[in-house]
Amino acid sequence: MYEISFSDGTIRYIRMETSREGYAQIGLVEDFTSVMLERQRMEHERDYDALTGLYNRRAFQRESEALFEHSEVLGHAALLMIDLDNLKRTNDTFGHDWGDAYIRQAGQCFISSVPAKTLCARISGDEFNLLFYGYQSQEEIRALLQNLSLAVSNTALELPSGRKLPLRLSGGVSWYPENSTDLSTLKKYADFAMYQVKKAEKGYITEFDLELFTKNAKETEMRRLFHKMLNEELFTYYFQPIVSATDGSIYAYEALMRGNLPALTRPDQILQLAHEEECLHEIERLTMFLSAKSYATFLSTHQIRGDELLFVNSIASQYMNHDEAVAYVEQYSFLQDRIVIEITEEDSPDLTALLKKREMPGFSGVFALDDYGSGYSNEKTLLELAPAYIKLDLSIIRDIDSDPDKQQIVENIVSYAHQRGMKIIAEGLETPAELLKVLELDVDLLQGYFLAKPSAVPKPVSAESVAVIERFRKHLA
Repeated sequence: MYEISFSDGTIRYIRMETSREGYAQIGLVEDFTSVMLERQRMEHERDYDALTGLYNRRAFQRESEALFEHSEVLGHAALLMIDLDNLKRTNDTFGHDWGDAYIRQAGQCFISSVPAKTLCARISGDEFNLLFYGYQSQEEIRALLQNLSLAVSNTALELPSGRKLPLRLSGGVSWYPENSTDLSTLKKYADFAMYQVKKAEKGYITEFDLELFTKNAKETEMRRLFHKMLNEELFTYYFQPIVSATDGSIYAYEALMRGNLPALTRPDQILQLAHEEECLHEIERLTMFLSAKSYATFLSTHQIRGDELLFVNSIASQYMNHDEAVAYVEQYSFLQDRIVIEITEEDSPDLTALLKKREMPGFSGVFALDDYGSGYSNEKTLLELAPAYIKLDLSIIRDIDSDPDKQQIVENIVSYAHQRGMKIIAEGLETPAELLKVLELDVDLLQGYFLAKPSAVPKPVSAESVAVIERFRKHLA
């Protein structure tokens, strides 16, 4: 249908159709009433959802935007986003015709349960938007939402069998102007609130929670940064000396992971995200390869002697696959007999993974049990892991010089380990008094800030700590 204005001010309408032979046919429409009815039909099809009779997405957007240009009309307003909870099951069980009937029933419930001025729309298959506006307070709207929830709970679709299928929905509400005065932001907030319902138990309407949204946004950003870190291998490995208790020389280095992004540096953060995102294997692979790469650089630049062991933190449940192990052998075969696998995950060791680590081509098969005494390590773990090294947790070492109970614990562990050919490492040493006491308790190896802090390039052992060790040995002699 086309409208044509003539120079004399008259308006005529023409209809263009295609004949059966494919020729265009133009006819003058004389009946103005039929023209107007046709126009109304076209406008209705443009703006309304055919199934429910509610506004469609485009009309809802247009009408909402028009309202948001007049804050005095909006007053207090609420945007309600709804998802129907039983639609997929209805479609799968009874067919799409009954799914359509379920949607239609929902639309009728909404129309009959809210004030006439409320904007109601079907946005997509099972998604609806309702905009309540022009109220004096949130409490007025909350009363309307309560009425709607009650109406929904009393609505059901009667199925062919005679059984009634209850109408069930999940919804999220955002508030104007309390949450935002911007329509797109309110949509984002209402959608977030609805998602929280669907993620939980479904079947109710909840209001937007800014604190929860902020927390979720932060977590989402952290996950994005974590995957960026993995994809671009944005890791640095710091190295901390493990020192001989006999003469203060460097016996080994422990490789400690650090993230290279300002918001994501701590190993505990990285490992937690790796666990949540199911990326523990990628962390294991990167740790093995990148720590070895740094160590090889120190060797080639003569920054270390070359006979020190390398303690690498490993995840108990993870191990390199065949292709990764082959690549590691090709690049770092000269280093493999110096590797000590340090188990750090706070779970019982995975025996299959431990066996795979032990049998990896070229590796020494030597383990260290980290954080012993922190709560998860026990005698059963010692028997399953059979480590060559036991690292005493810093919670035991802290203030050991003044705590007889801790001294007794270390004395017992040292006795147990030495009878079985294991070496004891006291980690977390921060004072001369702590160092002196663990020397008296006959530990084998030492680690901590008092001796040397972790750094990207290995540092020498502090002269003060070496002096403590030398004085102790001279005293024994």
